Amino acid sequence: MENNEEILKKISSGDPEAIAEAVDTVKENGDLVIAGKLLDILSQPLAPSTITIIANLLADIKDNQFKDLLIQKLEQTSEGTLKKELLRIVWESSLDYSSYLDHFLQILQEDDFTVAFEASTVIENLVPHLMPEQRTKLTDILQVFPEDKKFLAENILEELSYQE
Repeated sequence: MENNEEILKKISSGDPEAIAEAVDTVKENGDLVIAGKLLDILSQPLAPSTITIIANLLADIKDNQFKDLLIQKLEQTSEGTLKKELLRIVWESSLDYSSYLDHFLQILQEDDFTVAFEASTVIENLVPHLMPEQRTKLTDILQVFPEDKKFLAENILEELSYQE
């Protein structure tokens, strides 16, 4: 197997063939070390197609330990475009991020509308996995949501009502 640096170099190369080869290698033999490095690469200037490839690869990770890496990266970044991409990875993932509801609520409340929109999608997808006390807390917070994000709150409340 290639080492992680070779894989990362191929992914960052912009060469579709090299990227595809690296992605296959990661899918077959990847580990959390390479996942962390891929999260770091997302903060660099990349072609949109490369960002999509990396995000899709990360969203396919099934190791529950990856959640901590992703949330840590999300908490460390203030850059909106990167935050949106990280949130997209969360809502495309099959992993259960419901224990991080408070993080997503904070983003929903504090970030600009485009980032908050991604956070609202994450929260909507979490609804089926929420514990009753989380549902109550979420409902209470969303009832008194700021007007500029009321639309996002209403969508989540609607999802909550479908799940009851």
